[in-house]
Amino acid sequence: MHWLEKWVIPPRCVITQEATLERDLSESQIGQLFTPVGVCPQCCEPSFGAKVCGACLAQPPAFDRTQVAYYFEAPLTQLVYDLKYHQQHANARLLADLLAEQLDVTEVQALIAIPIHPLRRKQRGFNQAWLIAKRLSKVLNIPLIEKVVERVAHTPSQTQLTAKARAQNLKKAFAVHPAHAQRLHGLQHVALVDDVMTTGATMHEVAKQLKQHSAIKVVEAWAVAKTE
Repeated sequence: MHWLEKWVIPPRCVITQEATLERDLSESQIGQLFTPVGVCPQCCEPSFGAKVCGACLAQPPAFDRTQVAYYFEAPLTQLVYDLKYHQQHANARLLADLLAEQLDVTEVQALIAIPIHPLRRKQRGFNQAWLIAKRLSKVLNIPLIEKVVERVAHTPSQTQLTAKARAQNLKKAFAVHPAHAQRLHGLQHVALVDDVMTTGATMHEVAKQLKQHSAIKVVEAWAVAKTE
């Protein structure tokens, strides 16, 4: 059926509209994507020899490993923007597939999508991180644990904030939902999923809550893209 679907409705690039072979993104667009190399395995910031960087050695984040597919540049910027603000939900599947191809999923027992505040979800109509995580769960055959973490503070947008301001903005912004905490039972290694990672402040706060309120020992930070 998958073959038949491609034959009847061949994939087309969501940006250029040209016919493609596999993904809904042309080879020319994929060729513009760059995977981070020579980076710290914990935070994904540039690091000599791809070793754990000095910042993580001095003050490690609550998450233990970062995996991202590409840097946040065109055409990913357009794909993410169209998903979040133009209701292009099909982009979530494409973004998840691009990320899945780059991941080492060894020992990861479950996925948790970074939550958004109910007010923002009401305005937008969906959580883009959840859409991406849902597709990843299917592709990787790793369960998605839902509703276990909630965003309890409706903080200002992070977009124009410095790293220090982002960290302050997100303090006490997340909490493990007591009614759903039992879903974490038996888990020791999980991955957080988001669309874009900037300073890692969001991943840090969610990972900290998970480690404080469960037996989870290892938290990975997964994102489709990382800002440089």
